[in-house]
Parts: sequence; C-alpha cells; structure tokens
Amino acid sequence: MNAPKPDERFSRGELRYRIADAINDRLKSIPYLHTTAKSTMKWLERRRDRKRIAAAQRNVASDAVSSVSGAEPVAGTASLDLLPFPPLEMRRLVGPTELDVYDNPTGALVYPWLPAENYEKVFDFGCGCGRVARQLMLQRPSPTTYVGIDLHAGMIEWCEQNLRRAAPNFNFYHHDVFNVAFNPGNEKPLSAPFPVGDSQFTLVNALSVFTHLTQEQAEYYLRECARVLAPNGVLHASWFLFDKIDHPMMAENYNALYVSYVDPSEAVIFDRTWLRNTARGLGLRIFNVIPPGIRGYQWSVLMTLNPAVEEVDLPPDTAPRGMIDSRRVGRLLPDQD
Repeated sequence: MNAPKPDERFSRGELRYRIADAINDRLKSIPYLHTTAKSTMKWLERRRDRKRIAAAQRNVASDAVSSVSGAEPVAGTASLDLLPFPPLEMRRLVGPTELDVYDNPTGALVYPWLPAENYEKVFDFGCGCGRVARQLMLQRPSPTTYVGIDLHAGMIEWCEQNLRRAAPNFNFYHHDVFNVAFNPGNEKPLSAPFPVGDSQFTLVNALSVFTHLTQEQAEYYLRECARVLAPNGVLHASWFLFDKIDHPMMAENYNALYVSYVDPSEAVIFDRTWLRNTARGLGLRIFNVIPPGIRGYQWSVLMTLNPAVEEVDLPPDTAPRGMIDSRRVGRLLPDQD
C-alpha cells in the first residue's frame, strides 16, 4: 500500500471513518441489506438525538449563562493532539472536505484580519460539524468561551462527543428550526432565539449561514446577532450580494433572490443596499468588507455596534469569473466563458 501524501495523513478517528465508508460501500452491493441497515441506524440515531436534545434544552440556558460569565473551564479529558476530524459524510454536507481546511497546526488566528482580543468569547452561528470550532481549539490564544449552534442534530452530537471532551469550555447546542434538507418537520419554527444572553460575545461568527436564509429569517437573525454582540464586538458573516437597482421589476419589499423552488435555503442572494440599511436599523455598522475571490461568491462583511467606528462602502464585485471547486470551497477554476 502506498504511503499517504503529506496532506492526506489522518488521525485514528479519521481512519475509523474511512473504514466505515469502505464497509458502507460494500453493503450497498447487497440487495436490501444496506437499506435496512441504514434505516435501522437512522432510527437509533433519532432516538438518541431526541433524548440528548431534550436534556440539552433543559440545561442550555444555565449552561450558556455560566459559560459566558467567566467561569473556569474544567480540565480537558482528551488531548488536542488527538483531536479527531469530522467524518467525511459530514464534511461533504458543509462544503470543503480536505482535512487541512479543518486544521490549524500553527495555532494562528483563524481570521487574521481580526485582532486576538475578538476571539475571547465566540458565538458560532451555524457551527456545522465543527470546522471553525476545531480551528479555534488549536488557535493560540484559544477562546475562553465558545458556544456553537446548528440545526443539524447529528453534527451537534458529533461535536459534543468528539470535540468538547478536549475543550469543555466549548459548548454545542442543537438549534431546532426547520430546514428542508437538514432538519425537516413542518411543526418546527422557521426561526428561534439564540440560547444565550444579551451583549455577551466579542465575536459572532456566521460562516455560510445568511447565504442560506430567507429575507425574513435574515432580518430576524441579524437582530439576534446584534442582541448577543458585545458593544465592541464584531459580527463576522458571509453573504451573497447583488445590486437590486439592476432589477427594476423587484418590488420595494423584495430584496433577495433564490435559486431553488424546492428549497429556498439552497442559496440566497441579498441586495447590498438592503443589507446596509437593515444593519443600520439595528445599530450595526459595516466597517470592513472582504470581496469574494470569485465573482458572485461569498463576501465577508464585518459589523460592529461601536458608533465610533467609521463605516465603509461595499465595493463593486470585480473578481474574475469562475466556478467553485467542491473539494475546496473558494478555489478558482478556469472561466468557462
């Protein structure tokens, strides 16, 4: 067997998941067996998730309050050196699959454009399977407080079982709101308050979240982000943006474009003027903007509640045209024009 390349080395945890993937592929070749086994596992997972989520929801308020109050974290029960990577099936759901996208071996700041003090208390809206959480655990300095929420119960369960044991000051909670693909159920609400108190976090992170929210949800969650943000904290969020002025057929209250009839959350593109005005209405000021590397892709928009910070303009999108390489989100592929 050939030795793995340097960027393909993996931990024992990753080896287990690769073996599981191979077994899963073998089962698919046996009629009915794979389907039956998968259905049984899903039933067991749902049962386990319901029990854990019910317990977590009973404790989420007190846990989050104590977490953000500055209480000393309990010593970790696992070494950061052995921190596992999320399984391949989860990495595929959130986008990039290469392991180095989830790693931070040098301990560098995850977002070098943010000062170290902004990482003290982090709220990760849409934490997924722990991509940013894992990087933050390895960052130096690492946050004293981290709260991550996501609507995918299985990913939250994985983060709780595999990441939190190495960093007990990192907490993960299931945000039980409706999503066609990740959290179905017509009885579920379209939005819900964050399970934390006001003005607590020096960094509110929302990577690839507002790009999957309807206009109504985006307005609600921008308000929630402003609520939990400390006065000098930073909201770091990514957005798809367009200029509504180029689409005169859109009514005044329509400020978002959707790419799917079946699942409007597949990708949502917002009018840049609407974003600025909505943020201003909540007391948020846009003070830094990082344009996409590929035209039409995700903008990083940084906001703060600090009124002394000077606002900046959203520049035009002048990035080269291209496509996204699904193996590493953000890699530019040749223009097809």
